[in-house]
Amino acid sequence: MSAEYRQEVLNVILAQLLQERGVVSVPEGIIKSIDDRRRMPDVMVDFIGLRMMIEGEVGDQQDAEEQALTSAQRRVEEGLAHIGLAVIYPEFLRSVPFEQLKDKLADSPLKVATTSEAGISGFTSGNVDHLIDMLHKTYEQLTEEDVVAQAVAIIDAAVEKAAGVLRYSPAFPEAAARILSIRELPVRKKKVEDHENDI
Repeated sequence: MSAEYRQEVLNVILAQLLQERGVVSVPEGIIKSIDDRRRMPDVMVDFIGLRMMIEGEVGDQQDAEEQALTSAQRRVEEGLAHIGLAVIYPEFLRSVPFEQLKDKLADSPLKVATTSEAGISGFTSGNVDHLIDMLHKTYEQLTEEDVVAQAVAIIDAAVEKAAGVLRYSPAFPEAAARILSIRELPVRKKKVEDHENDI
């Protein structure tokens, strides 16, 4: 029996394929969701200790590449994932019988791109093994010292800028304390013994 699958179903099947190859670990709730295809969750998996979100579209959709990559990039920018994986599935997968879907997806040419703090890759075509190679390259880019150095430089620049604003805005600490409902600590009254020790 064939069906018209939504891309969320394909995302879960792809996550299963990656898990079977020992590349990611997939929460049990995502795997079980394949039985109820009406309510599919976002597919967040663990890839070498990093959160990775799979954002897929089917090739027959208008602007499929742009939609998938934009969604993947947004997940990274919002801090929900370290790596966003944009996948474009071939249209014929929509009507493959369910019991054959995993095998067909494993051999299908997919268009894939990754996005992370290290940047955005362009779309390339290949099967699941090609996708795995891309993920490992993205991981290597993320762990290079240059990426860490860039992040440290951005934080340093932000701290310097904030310090400059504070230096020339003497009213800022008081206004910030008021906004954050921070009050001064009450002045501690000296006990008689403390006063005697001062003499």
